Amino acid sequence: MSDYYPDKEHGKWCSETIELVDKKTGEIKEKPLYVFKPENIGANMSIDDKAIARDGFSILSNNDSGKIALMVEATTAEGVEMAMEKFGTDLHKIKNVSMDMSPTYALVFNNLVPRAVQVIDKFHVMKYVYQCVCEVRSRTVKELQNQLSKGKKRSDEDKKILLEIENLRRVSHAITQSPDKWNDEMKETVNELFEKYDNLKLAYEISQKFKCWYNYENRINSTEKITQALYQWYQEAMLITEFNSVVKMIRKHETQIINFFKNGITNANAERLNGKIQRFVSGNYGIKDKDFFLYRTAKYFS
Repeated sequence: MSDYYPDKEHGKWCSETIELVDKKTGEIKEKPLYVFKPENIGANMSIDDKAIARDGFSILSNNDSGKIALMVEATTAEGVEMAMEKFGTDLHKIKNVSMDMSPTYALVFNNLVPRAVQVIDKFHVMKYVYQCVCEVRSRTVKELQNQLSKGKKRSDEDKKILLEIENLRRVSHAITQSPDKWNDEMKETVNELFEKYDNLKLAYEISQKFKCWYNYENRINSTEKITQALYQWYQEAMLITEFNSVVKMIRKHETQIINFFKNGITNANAERLNGKIQRFVSGNYGIKDKDFFLYRTAKYFS
């Protein structure tokens, strides 16, 4: 019902390959490029990794068309760079590329397309910021748990503490959202907790200030003004211990994060593509024949 066997027989399937050396054994392994479509290279690209059948793949996709340009079973800088080199001068079409904070992909694009504007994906950064708020919530829960009396019998005070812990657990998802996403009941619960736990309220306010700073509408401001606003946020965020690591991370990738205001591209299309592939896996009840599955994936998504 498909051209899988004819394409395989006539060398039309996985005709492009790369050779990688296994660092442990020294053995040379041939890796096929399951998708290699120079015509899908465009001005705005995204690169992301995806686990398929327990193997790691790197997927380069076009942000505008949503089509895959490259899919290779490699997540190392050496493997991805070797695969992308096969595009030759087509790489010059790339003006902007969105990626996560992986140093692998940054290194590849620095070597092959140094003029392309690298943009760290906004949603990855926000995920780490919200994670800090969740860590403050977890710390608050632990502090309450330590106040519980020892033994099986619970006092009235213990019951109050357990109710507070339950409420803190209920808001675990809400504190990773904007207030306009909360229903009336959740608003009441969150506001009650904020009145009791100043640290949690402050952590959430800091996350929302960062989200406001990350609004694409701020592109009308100069880079200097955007940077100054970010530095002010650093000072506020450092007031809470849980934010120290995320501040260091953002400082490290500051240029690529601020590049978002130049073009507004994100990895949203790449993540959506990953989701579609995952649903494709589920719809087929898993992967029985990996090579045939990748053949179908290539046909559908490139």
